[in-house]
Amino acid sequence: MTAPTVVREQVPAVLLRPCPGKQRKPLVTTADIVNRLTYTEVALATCSAQVEGIRQWSEGAK
Repeated sequence: MTAPTVVREQVPAVLLRPCPGKQRKPLVTTADIVNRLTYTEVALATCSAQVEGIRQWSEGAK
């Protein structure tokens, strides 16, 4: 008789990367504000994609 083997699934590493960090550069000009907003929007999109990827992975693992 063969003993059962436990297989533990792991979230893909690409979905576990840290989200982009905060920007600390001072806001001096309007361009600084626009750049910060652009960076923030991209950072949010990156994190949202990771969370969505984890959700999809989790649903597929059922």
